[in-house]
Amino acid sequence: MKRGDRVATGELTPAHQEILQVLREARATYAHPVSSEEIGRRLRLTPSYVRAITRALVRMGLVAVRRGNGGGYYLPRRRGEC
Repeated sequence: MKRGDRVATGELTPAHQEILQVLREARATYAHPVSSEEIGRRLRLTPSYVRAITRALVRMGLVAVRRGNGGGYYLPRRRGEC
């Protein structure tokens, strides 16, 4: 199975899992999102590559985006979480 096939079926690649781990460790929230530059620095990836592969996580609803100055990625709250 090719990488694109895995993402199309909703299966996470190791890169996706590493990004989710970075967001968990940073305790990323809407108020304190993590930029693609910061994720890239931690994982030794380029920010443009981080943005490209994070799109799939956004489509799956696992990651949310805060746009604009001071924006970045964060883990959305699930219903019922406080």
